[in-house]
Amino acid sequence: MRQEEWNLLDRQALGVIKFTLAKDVAFNIVNEKTTADLMKAFSDMYEKSSAAKKVYLMRRLFNLKMGEANSITNHINELNAILAQLESVQIKFEDEVKELILLSSLPDSWTATVTVVSSSTRENTLKLSDICDLILSKDVHKRD
Repeated sequence: MRQEEWNLLDRQALGVIKFTLAKDVAFNIVNEKTTADLMKAFSDMYEKSSAAKKVYLMRRLFNLKMGEANSITNHINELNAILAQLESVQIKFEDEVKELILLSSLPDSWTATVTVVSSSTRENTLKLSDICDLILSKDVHKRD
């Protein structure tokens, strides 16, 4: 492909992308002249691990509480999503801390289960996935 053809296709792609953006986003990238520059600008805007993003994710994690009527599966999925987002900004927790966060986020009606799971973790070296499996099996027994 000749350079002129490439430049035309690049400008067309850039135009289509800019046209589909919300005004507040488009305003931030108005000076970008190539699709590659646009993608770099997006990366700089949305992928950087800013302190504000880290604080936001930490708050979400530490304020995560499962409601009495909520699904344990959804709760575990939400916890795992937050932990994955934190890892993407280079904040990682040891398995024991993850386990404690999960157990402490369960409602009071789960106290007996938390006690059983906690005693199991002291005797063995259970991983977070093992604890999730134990909690999910307890949930099945509770519903039955």
